[in-house]
Amino acid sequence: MKKFLCLFSALTLMLISSCSSDDSSSDSDNNFVLPKTITMTFPDFPSDNSREIITYDGNKILTSVDEDSKTVFTYDGNFIVKQVKFDLDDKGNGVKNTEVLYTYENRKLKTRTLKKEFSTEYPNGQYIYKTVYTHNSDNQVTYVYYVVDSKTNIEVKDHQGVLNYKDGNLVKEEFIVTTDQSNIRSYEYDDKNDPLKNILGFNLLLDEVNCGNNNIIKTISGDSSFLNSFVYIRNYIYGDNGYPTKMTSYTSDGKTIEYTTEYTY
Repeated sequence: MKKFLCLFSALTLMLISSCSSDDSSSDSDNNFVLPKTITMTFPDFPSDNSREIITYDGNKILTSVDEDSKTVFTYDGNFIVKQVKFDLDDKGNGVKNTEVLYTYENRKLKTRTLKKEFSTEYPNGQYIYKTVYTHNSDNQVTYVYYVVDSKTNIEVKDHQGVLNYKDGNLVKEEFIVTTDQSNIRSYEYDDKNDPLKNILGFNLLLDEVNCGNNNIIKTISGDSSFLNSFVYIRNYIYGDNGYPTKMTSYTSDGKTIEYTTEYTY
């Protein structure tokens, strides 16, 4: 949970996508509001605290670096096609840990392939996961998630899901394991600017990146019956430009701070 761009970990913090309706071209004048640093603080887990420094070429993200890792992004035109995470040692030397590959169809994300734990024995990654997306409409995307055998490349379906959007924000997602077992999350938003919305290509990565047009203020999470649901609240402090400078996330009791995120631009 410690990296805002940790596209390889659980999606606890990465729930929103579709920053805009198109993939606008890179602006050489760099007239976009872009986060330069993102600092996360976990009161109960200080070892997870982190500060990321982000570099760009125009509005294309190049790298994201924190205390112990570096993520490098690769574009093909205006599309992010790869990102690679390196674990850093005390001297700043990197060892490849994780790789994510993306393919597109009709300017929309078609597949995402996640590879982890590279070694001599597993040069292509020991653990491989593939997601295939189907765009049913501008506001709904379904997907199927597969576990891939690193030796045989045989794909086995693990689960499927549905993503529903409104006004460029993910408003509901359903994680379906079986016909009788599913988990649902729904989201409410403010009317201010998401801090990541101007990064080129993030709008195409769907639920992988915490990047919507606006900012989450409430999350309701539970099973399909919503009999056992949890509500999480986020509060924001905004700068004069309508972008948040600080976000505070509270646990389901509504009083305990789960973590805070601070942004500089």
